[in-house]
Amino acid sequence: MSSDSSVKSNVLAAFRLRGLDLKFDASQFLVELASNVPSASLTSWLDQLIDLLTKRNLSSSIVEKTLLTNVVQELRAQLSNDSHEALFSVLNAFSIPKFIYSRSMKKFIEKDIDNDLFGTARTRSEVFWERYDLLLQRTLRHDVFSQVNLASGSSNTGQKYQLKTIEHLLAAGSKSEKIVVLGMLSQLHEAKYDLQDPTGVISLNLENATFHPGFYFENCFVLVEGQIDDGIFNVTGIGLPPPETAQNTRSYFGEINITGNTHDQSAKTKIRLKEIEEKSDDAFVFLSDVWLDDKKVMERIEQLFDGFADQPPFAFIFCGNFLSRPTANLYINDLSDAFKNFAKLVAKYPDICERTHFIFVPGPQDRHAPKIYPRAPFPSTINDILKKRIRHLHLATNPVRIQYCTQEIVIFREDLLQKLCRYCIKLPSDNLPMHLCHTLVTQAHLSPLPVYMTPIYWSYDHALHLYPLPDLIVVCDKFKSITDTIADCTIINP
Repeated sequence: MSSDSSVKSNVLAAFRLRGLDLKFDASQFLVELASNVPSASLTSWLDQLIDLLTKRNLSSSIVEKTLLTNVVQELRAQLSNDSHEALFSVLNAFSIPKFIYSRSMKKFIEKDIDNDLFGTARTRSEVFWERYDLLLQRTLRHDVFSQVNLASGSSNTGQKYQLKTIEHLLAAGSKSEKIVVLGMLSQLHEAKYDLQDPTGVISLNLENATFHPGFYFENCFVLVEGQIDDGIFNVTGIGLPPPETAQNTRSYFGEINITGNTHDQSAKTKIRLKEIEEKSDDAFVFLSDVWLDDKKVMERIEQLFDGFADQPPFAFIFCGNFLSRPTANLYINDLSDAFKNFAKLVAKYPDICERTHFIFVPGPQDRHAPKIYPRAPFPSTINDILKKRIRHLHLATNPVRIQYCTQEIVIFREDLLQKLCRYCIKLPSDNLPMHLCHTLVTQAHLSPLPVYMTPIYWSYDHALHLYPLPDLIVVCDKFKSITDTIADCTIINP
């Protein structure tokens, strides 16, 4: 618990930040209540209280005790329901609602998803401009690009940049000063690259460009610095948009729930879930390329189950490919036989069958569905085989999101690094896995490659977004195991 003086200052600061003031008796009442809230949860508790307060039709910015008492009771009722909310949920990609950033309203709004799985030509173009709007608003808030506030008297003397549009470049004439532009790399002509944004297209000269960390490829969004000369943008530096922590994102847009889980708000706001999480020591086990038709792999899985027999983990996440040599004609039969063998093996461990969640994510060579992302889960025949043995079974899409208490986990199985190395403009000199992690976080997308390299259902492109950043991204790729942390987001490859 915090001291009364620090609690009071936190309470008053939280209300003033939202343009509100407390009457003296209301302030005393709230400080007394807040003193009993754990210090780690105080900020979240105050945010939820003020959110409920602002939903009411306030006639004045000064809050009275009577109104505050009613809102506190409403918050208590809401928090009491937290214990009934899901501690764990598996969110398939096709169930995630679509939110897009509105420039005019300066917030995220929910948008209806096209009923046509494949979408229309307009849906395809909207995919890229929705990504652009998302990255633009994030970039403009970064310290390097935010406008200098003279009234604040800030002592930050670091260099500032102002983003320009391609329309501005084209109107600047034959020559211009050095400019920074955010746009999408494209290749409209053979052996030449262009930069696009919603205002126009301009050709790039990359001969003297300095490439900053990350992979650069067609359809990725980049920050380009340079000068225009005779209609050509001579690039001196090219980099990926700066990332933003999930905490900063939520500080601007509130605790809106965009993942589609069972909570009315982001699970981050749930004090009860946070308390359970802090006391928990549950384990998650991630495995990739689990070849169920390979005798050696099955022996290793048996050894793994032996190790966890006395203390089962909370969840096993198995990612494909699930067959070492998938056949075309007999694939479903071979897959069914492999899962029957797995079901026989896991049946030897009743505690694991009863207590552990099993999540199966299909791989790129699992041929039960078209290789278009998001990929559909395994068919019901596999569910029938496993459900007889496993109590908590989840046949997931690829990608899939998991919510455990307040933690958000995204799992994606695809051989991304190989494709990035094959199609990038310039191959990084070293530490390729780290460049992959940087690219995914800065692009805020699991598969930013062109659709002809990794096809996606245009209507469900939002299911591959990484915004706000989750707590953990599991990239199940063929390269060696790594762990990296960028903008408070951990990226691992099992």
